[in-house]
Amino acid sequence: MLKPLNITIFLFSILLANSSHSNSMLVDGNVFYTVPETGGTDDFHTGKILGFNYNYYYKPWLALTAGIFFSEEIYDEIQTDIVGTFQASIETRGLTLGIRPEYHLSEKNKIYARLDIVSYKTKLIVDEYFEPGLPTGSSNDTASGNGYSLGLGWQHSFTKKISFQLELKNQKQLDLFDGKTNADRVFDFSYTGFSIGLGYAF
Repeated sequence: MLKPLNITIFLFSILLANSSHSNSMLVDGNVFYTVPETGGTDDFHTGKILGFNYNYYYKPWLALTAGIFFSEEIYDEIQTDIVGTFQASIETRGLTLGIRPEYHLSEKNKIYARLDIVSYKTKLIVDEYFEPGLPTGSSNDTASGNGYSLGLGWQHSFTKKISFQLELKNQKQLDLFDGKTNADRVFDFSYTGFSIGLGYAF
C-alpha cells in the first residue's frame, strides 16, 4: 500500500545524494481551510488541517518537500432516518513528499506549485441518537492508504527570512476502507480549499 511513498523516498535520496552543494531551505506552517467531500450525500462543515513542510531547494526554482499534517474533528450535517438521528465526523493525519517548482515575479513575490504524494490515516466516527427507549452509541473505524495533493500558491517575503503564503489546494485520499468492506462501499475523500501560513528561510 505504501509503494508510491517508498518510491518517492528513494527518488529523494538519489537527488539529495547527487546535490553537489548546500542550497537554501524553507520551513513553513499553514492552516488549510477545507470542506471534505466523498461524492455522496455528505455535507461536511468547513474544517481546519494544520500542516508543516520542510522545503530543500535542489535548484533555485525547485524545492524537494516533506511534510506532516493533522486535522481537527470535522463534522458532517446531522441526518435523520426512521430510527433516529446520526452524525458523522472525520479526523485525518499523515505525511507528504513531493516537489515545489517556483517562479519569481519580483524580488519579494513568487508563485509556486506543490505536487505531493500523500500517506494518510483517517478515522471516521458516527454518533447515533435513537428514539426514546433505544440505546445510543458511537462507532468508529480507521483507514490508512495513499493519495496525492496539488496546490498553487503565492508567497510574499516580508524580509529575507520571513514570508507569507496563500495557497489553493486539493488533497485526494484514495480507496478508504479498501479490503475492509465491500468494493461498492470503498470511496475517496477529497479536501478542497485554501491555506494561509508563514515561512522561515535559512
